[in-house]
Amino acid sequence: MKKKLILLTLLGVIFTFIIYYYTKNDNLTILALGDGLSSGMTSYNIEGYSFNDYLREDYKLLHKLNRYYEYAYANLTIKELDYHIKANDTILYKDKQIELQQAINEADILTLAIGLDELANIKITSQVRHEFTTDFKELISTIKSLNHKQVIVLGIYNTNNHDALSTSKINAIIRDITLSNNFTYVDISNLITNNYFLTNNSHYLNYEAHKLIYEQIKPLINNKM
Repeated sequence: MKKKLILLTLLGVIFTFIIYYYTKNDNLTILALGDGLSSGMTSYNIEGYSFNDYLREDYKLLHKLNRYYEYAYANLTIKELDYHIKANDTILYKDKQIELQQAINEADILTLAIGLDELANIKITSQVRHEFTTDFKELISTIKSLNHKQVIVLGIYNTNNHDALSTSKINAIIRDITLSNNFTYVDISNLITNNYFLTNNSHYLNYEAHKLIYEQIKPLINNKM
């Protein structure tokens, strides 16, 4: 009788484990936020393959992708993105409107690449850096109020109008604010060379550069592939 009870208990444990294994949801929701770098914008005014697309496709191949949201537009500024989040704009997902705040809250992995478009064609003065700091702090604070999971924030890279010093000063701002909020900062400034720009007069990148960026992000993702 005792052996039978032990056997039944053991079978019950095994059965419970099997149910858990086949019903648990390991699938993740990913959200891409940002400007033209995030969307894979090209100098031809069409979106190409971005680092976010590499991320999405990898999780799809592993059958670990629940939902993929994207709210990324060329020339979107930091202040504008913060405004749209607070106004709770919507994302079109499978013919349904999803509130932006809901998408941020749901995201297990959130990538943020913003600032490149608004800085690409201007001189980065001390006043520009001051305004950038204020706006970026506010945006990160807004995101943090909605998401305490993994937020991956990209820095910027040199463009035709910026030298390495100007870029590094902006990246220091992005890095310090990102890390102080316990988010993940990714420095991509050393990855990008002139070989990866689509044209000589554009700051947008080809798909090879986006793949390099993704390879930089991939090891930092908490949910290992």
